[in-house]
Amino acid sequence: MAPHLLIIDANLPGIDTIAVAKRRGLQVSFIRSGYRKYPQTQSVRNIVYMADALLTIADSSNETSLHQAVAALHGFNPIDAAVCLLEPSLDTAARVCARLDIPFTDTTAVAAARDKFETRARLRAAGLRMPRCYRVNNAEEARAAAAAIGGPVVVKPQTGYDSLLASIAGDPDQAACAAEQLQKEIRRLPPQLWQQLRRGILIEEYVSGPLISAEIGIRDGHVYRFMLSDHARAHLDECVEIGASMPADLDARQSEAAYTYAEEVLRILGLDLGIFHIEMIVSSEGPVLVEANARLMGGIMPAIYRNLTGEDIQDRLLDLHLGEPLADRPDFCGCVAGRTIMPADDGQLPADCDLSWLQAIDRLLPEDVELVDCTVYQLAPDTVVRSLDLLASFQLRAASCNKAVQAADDLLMEFETRLRIPLMR
Repeated sequence: MAPHLLIIDANLPGIDTIAVAKRRGLQVSFIRSGYRKYPQTQSVRNIVYMADALLTIADSSNETSLHQAVAALHGFNPIDAAVCLLEPSLDTAARVCARLDIPFTDTTAVAAARDKFETRARLRAAGLRMPRCYRVNNAEEARAAAAAIGGPVVVKPQTGYDSLLASIAGDPDQAACAAEQLQKEIRRLPPQLWQQLRRGILIEEYVSGPLISAEIGIRDGHVYRFMLSDHARAHLDECVEIGASMPADLDARQSEAAYTYAEEVLRILGLDLGIFHIEMIVSSEGPVLVEANARLMGGIMPAIYRNLTGEDIQDRLLDLHLGEPLADRPDFCGCVAGRTIMPADDGQLPADCDLSWLQAIDRLLPEDVELVDCTVYQLAPDTVVRSLDLLASFQLRAASCNKAVQAADDLLMEFETRLRIPLMR
């Protein structure tokens, strides 16, 4: 009988994992919640219904509900491997799998990674380079923490979820306002996120430099280096990522330093099974942690990896969790840069919204730059859109990182001109 894989809720790469697993002939069970962190397109629905078993619960971060669902599936057909790609459900998934003796990432390590303050405390105690930070609960405490740090600070929830509700404050008064606004904004989010995001606020020293990530796997103590990636941040708000490029534009010394630092993060936190997404700032003094994500990279990054290397990173994720041997990472050349198309403000797409111009895209791109992917989620005429909605994404391949990144930025501006709404860029 084919191995039984459980996917505990998902973002868009998690949905793609269902398709990869079915292509491999696995039995797949999928537990989804009322919080859907993926576009509700027909193609996504088609993949969801490829699962052999589909359970829907209100909140996959609720331990009682999730335990009941996983236990029911495990009792009917023993689960061989479980993965979770939705950030808010990770620590709950780890605890439930531990209770049911299903292989998963270490529970304590996942909990530490989800708590930004705990992550930083552990890394600092182990001697790893870390910016100064404080955990606070209100605006006045945020003001005092920012004053103690001096200079600009980053204000964000103590419990990480991408860069949700993060902002940069230039002085203590701005930090106090940002903390107060953060607490107000939580109420506008889906209720499945409220409890986690209310745990506290992190005030952290701002560190300048390029944002990169290391995609690193580990099993039985053996580390697998998959990719270093650059992350593009919006000029309007550098806490908002608008895309990524692979590989990161680093020299050999910088690459080795980034991988070594990321591996130390895994070791200190105890992350022991899976592929992890470790974000860092390349500062003048070397890599500095931004986030240790106890999950696979998200957004359009797995698709960029596939278009660069010719393989799905989800295949390697499943190999790790199923105990299969891992093939060497395939050789690749050049660079793939991707951008997401997101409105900067609430608004409405024009009545004559038309993408027919993409049929002649070669005329707009520089020589030796190729469009390798363009995925549309919601770009229909007259569509009402909200700030940071994911409307579409695209990816370009070029021989060099600089050429791919510049062409991607130029094409994003072309989209803005054609759509006649301001985009995050």
